[in-house]
Amino acid sequence: MILSVTVVLAIVILPAKFVSARHQPLQYYGEGGGVISGYVLGTGKEPLEWANIYADNGQHKFMAASGVDGFYEMRLPPSTYNVTIEVPGYEALVPAEVNVTNGSVTKMNFNMNTISVSVSSGSSTVINFYLQQTQTPVPEFQPGTSLVLASSLLAAMLLIRSRRK
Repeated sequence: MILSVTVVLAIVILPAKFVSARHQPLQYYGEGGGVISGYVLGTGKEPLEWANIYADNGQHKFMAASGVDGFYEMRLPPSTYNVTIEVPGYEALVPAEVNVTNGSVTKMNFNMNTISVSVSSGSSTVINFYLQQTQTPVPEFQPGTSLVLASSLLAAMLLIRSRRK
C-alpha cells in the first residue's frame, strides 16, 4: 500500500518536464569600473521591490534587483550599457544607454507604468505569462485540479484497501 501511495504521489507532485538550469546574469566584483544606482517607482511613486535591472553591453549581461525601498545598485566594468527594467505587472522600459567609466557614479531612477487590460461585456482577454529565463509558458491553474487529484488519491487508496480484504 505504501508503494502504491508513493507512486500516486510521485505522479501528482512531480512535473511532467524538468527545467534545466540556465546561465544567470553576472554580478561584477572586479576592480575598477563604475556604479549605476537609483530607485524603481510605480505609478503612484511607491517603491517597487524585486524589480530586475539589467545592464547589457553586448558581451555580458549584468543584473541587480531592487530592495523593499525600490533602491538598486550595480557595479559594472567600464563599457557602454543598455539598461532595462522588468517588473511583473508593469510595462518593460525601453533601454536607456549609459557609459560607465572607472570611478563613475550614475544615478538612474525609473518610473514604471502598470499594464492595463480592458475587458468589455461579451469579450475575452488572454494574458500569457512566461518564465523569464526559459521563456516557458506558465501553466494555467484550473480551479478543480486539487479536488480531482485528492479524489483520485482517495479512490486509489480505497481500491488498494478493498483488494487486501
